[in-house]
Amino acid sequence: MKQTIITYVKDEPGVLNRIARHFYRLNYNIESIAAGRSEIRGITRLTIVCNHTDHYNQSLINNHLEDLDTVLDVKDISNVPSILREHALVKLKPGEKGMSLLNDLVSEKGVKIIDNDNSICIVEATGEVEEVENLIKQLKQFEILEIMRSGKVAMVKVDQDEHRVEIEEKKKQKSWATQQISDALY
Repeated sequence: MKQTIITYVKDEPGVLNRIARHFYRLNYNIESIAAGRSEIRGITRLTIVCNHTDHYNQSLINNHLEDLDTVLDVKDISNVPSILREHALVKLKPGEKGMSLLNDLVSEKGVKIIDNDNSICIVEATGEVEEVENLIKQLKQFEILEIMRSGKVAMVKVDQDEHRVEIEEKKKQKSWATQQISDALY
């Protein structure tokens, strides 16, 4: 099973770069990362999925993330009942004969055609990761011009309150030099 981490970070320039550098330094690959506003102003929520399945590497990733100044909370939800979803846009060239086949597929799978001219159309799909994967496999019968996927987003199921993320501002003591620079800038 892949590691799925929900991380709350300060909404500041360079935060995503610091997170990516963290994984780079550890020589770990990020399979997907999705970022967006959280329910709290000034705080961004990240869903990070990586390929490490052993407990040691998973805890190493979590511990190093928690050490970053801009990270407010980290929850590994790999083994917690959660909802994982993905959003995809697929640009196709179905041709005249393929359009009726595409319409059948769209109605069967519950996806939408969101843009369509006579020769090219864009299909939108949202669902579990496996559903999106299967849809893309089925769409390969048409000429796929482009695919854009959001990456996985996750939320812990409602009956799992003990795994709820607690956002707490980190109170780290700044070094004398860092405090002097901060005071000079602000």
